[in-house]
Amino acid sequence: MGTKEMVLRRDEEYVLELRGLYEEHGYKKFKMRKFEKYDLYLENKSFLRNAGIITVTDPKGRLLALKPDITLSIVKNIKASELPQKLYYNENVYIADTAEGEIKETTQVGLEYVGNIDVRATAEILLLAAESLSRTNEKYRIAISNMGFVSEILDYCKLSESDKVTVTKLISEKNIHGLDNLCSHLALPETACRCLRGLINVCGNLSDVLESVKELICGEESQKSYDELNMLSQIIDSFGLSDKFMIDFSVINDMNYYNGLVFQGYVSGVPKSVLSGGRYDNLVKRFGLDTAAAGFAVSIDLLKNFCSVTDEYDCDVLLVYSEDANPVDVINAEEKIISGGESCIALSEESKILKYKRKVVLE
Repeated sequence: MGTKEMVLRRDEEYVLELRGLYEEHGYKKFKMRKFEKYDLYLENKSFLRNAGIITVTDPKGRLLALKPDITLSIVKNIKASELPQKLYYNENVYIADTAEGEIKETTQVGLEYVGNIDVRATAEILLLAAESLSRTNEKYRIAISNMGFVSEILDYCKLSESDKVTVTKLISEKNIHGLDNLCSHLALPETACRCLRGLINVCGNLSDVLESVKELICGEESQKSYDELNMLSQIIDSFGLSDKFMIDFSVINDMNYYNGLVFQGYVSGVPKSVLSGGRYDNLVKRFGLDTAAAGFAVSIDLLKNFCSVTDEYDCDVLLVYSEDANPVDVINAEEKIISGGESCIALSEESKILKYKRKVVLE
């Protein structure tokens, strides 16, 4: 039979592009098993953001779980003597959707940088996130926040732990009315209320709102976070991407794990964030590593419909042959078309559902 390079679906091409992109920047592929010990996820359940964990029992009676996350497995397997580590992955994850009563399998491609992370390394991660989204469409945005900045403002307001949970929920919902009511109920000073409102109101292109962010500084940590944002803004601007990154403090992750920059990526035509990431030094410390870590993951499944090409053809040529046609002649005609560089499907009658560029009839 003739040979022709396989034509991949757009989402498969995209995954290959991401893998090539990450390898060009020194990231090595991390391959993991489908199952992990259930205790790994049980002990870090809040990191999974309420993802349902699917458990199975192996032949030895040990309780295992289908992996709902990749980052935990990567961190668990890294040794201090092997730092720094730059890894990427292309894996399926499994989540129990209790609302719909089914198991969801989704594909994620992402990277993790474990080791000393300075501003340059952080910028590298953000720029790779931007490049990952640009491979789908130029109409994308990345919303960034900083958990250190948010955390210090909450401490500055002297909120109880339960009130912090309420406030972070209101901020993530951009519920300014609810926040004002809570400030009034708690009788917070106006300076504290102004800082909390700022976490909702200060939102826009990174370079445009930095001055407004500066007004929210209330201590050493928020000053440090602001300085990092300022330096990142300059780097991003130098790459001509100032219109792609925005400040949005409603992007909030679990403070028990995330301690610095967090971000989410969006592309036009997809209603949810398709990329999420951040810095999670607190997580690696739980595994005994005295270092830093950051990374992100791209949800391939959310992008599948976006990446599909609506005018894609099933084949270049539809070869329609009569019932009386000699099978040898049909095969030879098909091979001739294929050897000429076109794909071909041979049928005894014309299909109403196949998409093709041209039709050849063989009597």
